[in-house]
Amino acid sequence: MIGAIVKQLVGLFVDDELLAAAVLCAVAVVSALKLSGAAPAWLVGLTLALALPAALAASVLRSARRGPRGG
Repeated sequence: MIGAIVKQLVGLFVDDELLAAAVLCAVAVVSALKLSGAAPAWLVGLTLALALPAALAASVLRSARRGPRGG
């Protein structure tokens, strides 16, 4: 019972595992760059502004290639 509830809650936030992993990786890399001082704030913002929509577009294209989902 509780396992099913947790699974549904996770499903609300993580529908596409690859998209979630890509977003987490992008944020982790950008955070590491900023915290280490290797990148200025404007470059961090630009990287996020490019990486996150790119991850979303890749996810959408991947879903479109797979076709409609079966119930």
